[in-house]
Amino acid sequence: MRLPRKQIPLATVVVALLLPRAVSGADPGLRSSTQQERAGPQSPARLFRLGAQEIGIAAGYGFALRLVGETGDDEELRDVQYIYVAPRWGIGISDPMGGDAWYRGNVELLAEGAFLLNLEPKDGFAGGITVMLRYNFLPAGVFIPFVEAGAGILSLDFDLMNRSDGLNFTPQAGFGFHYFVSDRTAFTGEWRYHHISNAAIERPNLGINSSLFLIGLTIFLR
Repeated sequence: MRLPRKQIPLATVVVALLLPRAVSGADPGLRSSTQQERAGPQSPARLFRLGAQEIGIAAGYGFALRLVGETGDDEELRDVQYIYVAPRWGIGISDPMGGDAWYRGNVELLAEGAFLLNLEPKDGFAGGITVMLRYNFLPAGVFIPFVEAGAGILSLDFDLMNRSDGLNFTPQAGFGFHYFVSDRTAFTGEWRYHHISNAAIERPNLGINSSLFLIGLTIFLR
C-alpha cells in the first residue's frame, strides 16, 4: 500500500530557498557594524591619520642634569632652572600603520614656539622654534602614548659663564601621552631630554643639558 505524499506548500519552498541568501547578504553589514562597535567609531585613534591637524599649548619646568664627565667649569650650568612655554601646531604625515600589532600608530610633524624664562642661577630669556617628529601609538581607549625627537634654534640671553648667548641649537627627545577628556580635546603630558649649545660657532660652548617636564592642552581639528 502506498502512503499518500505530503504536499509541501510552495511558499515554504520559496522561503527555504531565499532565507540563506538573505541572511548571507545581511551578514557583511552585521559584521561591519560589529567591527565598528569594537573599533570604537568615537575612539581617539581615528583622529591620528594623514593630514589630520592639531593645535595646543604646553608649559613646564626644566632643570639642568649633572652628566657623567662634566667638569668644575660646568658648575654654573648645572644650576640652570627655567620655565618653558610652547604653543604648537601639528599635522599627521602618515596614516596608521602596523596592522593589529602593539606598535600600531602614525607619524606626526610638530612645529613649536619655544620660550624659556631662566630662573637660576641668573635671570634670562630665550626664544625660538622647534620641529619635532612624533610617533603616536594607537591602542583602543582614551590614552594615547607617544615618543618624539627633534631639534630647534634659540636666541639665548642667559648671561652665563662658559655658555655663549645668541644663536643656539636644541636637539631633544622624549616621550609622553594624550589623555582625552572629550571627543577632540586631550590633556597632554611629556618629558624630554633637552640640550642647548651652539655647535662651536662661538666660544665658550659648554652645553646646557636638562630634564624638561611639560603639561598642556591639545585640540584635534576636523
